[in-house]
Amino acid sequence: MSTGGAGPRGTIAAAAATLLLALAACSGPETLPANGPQRAEEVLRRALARPLPRTLQGLTRMEAFVDGQARKGQVLARIAMPDRAQLQALTPSLDLIAVFATDGQRFVTYERGADACRVGRACPQNMGRLVPIALPPGELVPLLLGRPPVLIGEDGAGGPGATLAWDADRAAYRVRIVQAPTRLRQDVWVQPGSWRILATVLYRGGERVASVAYGQLDALGPAGPPTLLRMQTARPKIDLSLELRDVTLDASIEPDAFTPPCPLGMRAVELPCAATRGR
Repeated sequence: MSTGGAGPRGTIAAAAATLLLALAACSGPETLPANGPQRAEEVLRRALARPLPRTLQGLTRMEAFVDGQARKGQVLARIAMPDRAQLQALTPSLDLIAVFATDGQRFVTYERGADACRVGRACPQNMGRLVPIALPPGELVPLLLGRPPVLIGEDGAGGPGATLAWDADRAAYRVRIVQAPTRLRQDVWVQPGSWRILATVLYRGGERVASVAYGQLDALGPAGPPTLLRMQTARPKIDLSLELRDVTLDASIEPDAFTPPCPLGMRAVELPCAATRGR
């Protein structure tokens, strides 16, 4: 999707560029704060229990580079926990280009002027057809609100198999979860006090395969989601930045918004979901 230039505020990729710099270098382990949690599972429990908004509606500025191809535009987002989303791609003059919606089980997407409307199960491949984040709805929606997916360790998420360290450079806890059978490792940085997840990096073996970082954490207040997100993946090679603007939280959204019919005159094409490995 491409809807024109970056607009008067400049590129959000530049605004987001500093979000992941601290993840490129690993600071040495520091002593845990004496007045805080001393176990990884406790830090992660608080982070995953932090309430998220029930709904979010707002204009989102997206910039993405997918295998070297640029996608820039505005997206009108309407999302509802835990797994419903409607995304409308817009031109700079706010004309509709494309629609994507999921109710958590099914999805539908179509482009203005096309002869086909694509429908199918809400699997990761189909979820990535507008915003290039290939996750199931129950992981995509919380990620957009500030809670990225977290690995389940060998002893459960944040269980005895996870380790805890203090990152003095970021003034944050770092939880490390390891899945030995899959060769996956995930580092999660959690801000003390607010228990916001600041960033996470996922590795397979020694290769860094994905990262997520959040910025402008309190722009919508202490209980609101961060308004800046940056996500990078190695295969496909994606560098995605999202900035939320003109946001409304916790307002009701009619259920029909997540199950729009195909426009009159468009033929519905069912898209299958290919077999995939776990993330």
